[in-house]
Amino acid sequence: MSSPRRISTAFHTRRLLLAAILLVASLGLLAAGLSGLLLTQDDQPKLTNVGSLDPTGTPATPAFTPHPSSAAIARLIIDKIGVDAQVIALGLDENNVPQVPDNPYDVVWYDWSSRPGWGSNAVFAGHFDWTVNGQPVAGVFYSLADLSVDDIIEVKLVDGTDYKYRVIGNLAIPDEDPQAMQVMAATPSDMITLLTCGGVWTRDPSSPLGGSYDHRQVVRAELVPEEPAPPPDQGQIAEPQQEDRQG
Repeated sequence: MSSPRRISTAFHTRRLLLAAILLVASLGLLAAGLSGLLLTQDDQPKLTNVGSLDPTGTPATPAFTPHPSSAAIARLIIDKIGVDAQVIALGLDENNVPQVPDNPYDVVWYDWSSRPGWGSNAVFAGHFDWTVNGQPVAGVFYSLADLSVDDIIEVKLVDGTDYKYRVIGNLAIPDEDPQAMQVMAATPSDMITLLTCGGVWTRDPSSPLGGSYDHRQVVRAELVPEEPAPPPDQGQIAEPQQEDRQG
C-alpha cells in the first residue's frame, strides 16, 4: 500500500501537470484585450534563446528554514527591464482555465504552483501587450526577452521577506512544443518561471481574440542563497597593562 505522503505527492504533481496543460492551452488569454497591434507588422520579432531551463547545481537553501514565509506576494521587481509590478494571486476559473490579469500592469502568481521560498517552482505570468482605448501599449512583460543569464529577479512578500533569483535561461518555445507545458511543473529546487506571449502574431478571424502568437517566452531563475552574515568586528584586543610596583 502506498503511504499517504506518496499519494499526496502524486496527487499534487498530477494537479500541477493538469494546470500546466490548461495554462498552455489558455495562454492565448494573455492576449485578451489585445489585437496583436505591437507585432502585427513585425516579420522578425525578437526570440531570445539563452541559457537553460534546467537547474544549474546544488539547490539553494530557502531564506527561511524550516518554515518559509506563507505571506502573500507583494511585488515582482526586474531592474534590468524596468519592472516593478504588483503581484496578484489567481487560479483556475469555473471552467478550469487559468485566470489572467485584466490589465497590462499586474503580474499573476498561480496559486496551484509553489510559493516562492518553498523549494519548488513558482509560476508567474504577465501580458506582452495590450490595448487601451483602442491604442496599443506594452504589457508588464513586453521586454522579458531582453533578460540575460545572471540577471536578478526580486520577489517581495507583504511581510518584508525578500527573495532574489538569478536567471539561468530565457527561451522562446513554440506553442506546440511539449516543453511549454513541462516548465510549469514542480521542480526539485527553488525556482521561478515567468511566462508571456512572443513570436509572430497571426490574424485569425475565427478566433475570439482575433489571432494568436506562435511562441511563449519563458524565463527560468533559481533562488540565490543567502550570504552568511559577516562576523562582528571585534577589533584588536588590547593587552592589559601591568602596574609598576615598587618594593
